[in-house]
Amino acid sequence: MAFLGSLPRSADAEILDSNEVAEEERARAYQQLHRTHQWLGNTSAILRLLRRDPLPVRRVLDIGCGHGLLLQQIRRDTTADVIGFDLRAAPGAMLPIVTGNAVSDPLPRADVALAVCMAHHLSEDEVVRMIRNVSRSCRRFILLDLVRHPLPLLLFRTFVCPLLDPINAQDGVTSLQRAYTPQELRAIAERAREGHGKLRHSVSPLYIRQVVDISW
Repeated sequence: MAFLGSLPRSADAEILDSNEVAEEERARAYQQLHRTHQWLGNTSAILRLLRRDPLPVRRVLDIGCGHGLLLQQIRRDTTADVIGFDLRAAPGAMLPIVTGNAVSDPLPRADVALAVCMAHHLSEDEVVRMIRNVSRSCRRFILLDLVRHPLPLLLFRTFVCPLLDPINAQDGVTSLQRAYTPQELRAIAERAREGHGKLRHSVSPLYIRQVVDISW
């Protein structure tokens, strides 16, 4: 199925981006999102990329980490130290999480930085600035995100939405509508790296996810 120009990128806000969500409700939503990423294969894709790194991965930084559930799994399944970075503090988190804006604020040093389903929250210029910011403190950046395409939107609405709570169901649709097409995201990454480093970009079957992997 070809990418359709009739599916414009949405600018609608997601519910979990609001400060109006109670902390307990937000924690439940993050738990369900983590399980959804596991079920969709996003978590195993990240772990596979980390394990195949040709250099030792001693520390992993997760940008937009929420409550740090992915990092907890990385810490369990690998030998890497982990640290999170997010706009919001995470009360009760089981690992260190630094608060700040990944587009403009200094980031903790790490071997590999991750951003899972975070890029679609940003404008094109903000994604460019985030990638350049990551390059100052990490040698590799793995950016995994959704694909704006009719097929994953149809599959999500049909098979996944009925299994999710209302917040994650609505936010999932909004996220897919806010996501970048592969052509858009690759062009953004190419602009950000300015000819430096090595860029790999892949799209999974059924457009479940796309991965931009940059090494400097």
